[in-house]
Amino acid sequence: MIYTVTLNPTIDRAMTVPRFAVGGTYKADECTCQAAGKGINVARVASTLEEPAIALGLVGRQDQPFFAEALAAIGVESRLVPVPGPTRISVTVLDPVAGTGTHLRELGAIPPAGSLEEVLATLDDLSAGDWVVLSGSLPPGLREDTYGVLIEHCRQRGAQTVLDTSGAALLAAVDAGPTLLKPNLFELWQIDCRQADVSAEHNPEEWAVDEICAAARRLLARGLQRVVVSLGARGVLGIEEGGAAWRAAVTLDQPVVDTVGCGDALAAGLVVSLARGESFVDALCLGVSCGAANALVRGAGRCERTDIERFFARAVVGRL
Repeated sequence: MIYTVTLNPTIDRAMTVPRFAVGGTYKADECTCQAAGKGINVARVASTLEEPAIALGLVGRQDQPFFAEALAAIGVESRLVPVPGPTRISVTVLDPVAGTGTHLRELGAIPPAGSLEEVLATLDDLSAGDWVVLSGSLPPGLREDTYGVLIEHCRQRGAQTVLDTSGAALLAAVDAGPTLLKPNLFELWQIDCRQADVSAEHNPEEWAVDEICAAARRLLARGLQRVVVSLGARGVLGIEEGGAAWRAAVTLDQPVVDTVGCGDALAAGLVVSLARGESFVDALCLGVSCGAANALVRGAGRCERTDIERFFARAVVGRL
């Protein structure tokens, strides 16, 4: 079974505004609203791939029915723990003329004491063979080592974990030893420099492939089994125990609509493949295919199965 944990979910509102500019007043051509947050997006894509998923985490009490109904509609079981206050809102303004997306995100409300313990309790029935995806930001008030606590809780029950977060929460959880870590290039750089706010002497986008692989191998030496580094349109690099490394990529055949949630779709493809017992190479191919398919639609995690399958058939992977 795949479980996803979203401690700081969001209600995503997307508005399409041609020729958007700061300071103007506009009427949106199109508006959408969906239950979201990185783990929830992962669960949505897993369901698209016909893999059962359970969404865990925290949600504002007043929004719990909205999330439960949205998840039930896509076949995902909800075990979100209700907390006081509203769920945070994220707004994306898409300008199809300029090809841009502007993102505004609230920090989230402070959960009450004992909230993490309630989430841990929802994970008590884990067993060997289960996979738990821990992703997204932490709400204000939770300790930086929260994901480390969750990783250890899962390990004690024999479950495998995927970690996809950033900043201080990422740095605090790396040495807890998630089974798979999925940083983007800047997050890998943060870990390698061992600081959440990096004062750059050079741009990590300038890292050569061998530098990226070397940084990932240093992470493996700290107790991780696999690292998958997202390179955006350039695909992914995957490195596993022993140091073997692969690069996987697909080429889009349609214009990009929205890149929000592509990393979550990538994580979903990875965990679905690994939960099925498939090879790491197959997992990389399914991951990049899901990420690419997500770029063709509006809304995180709403990629189409037909797009995923088309890209998977064309995915290119090579050993480095």
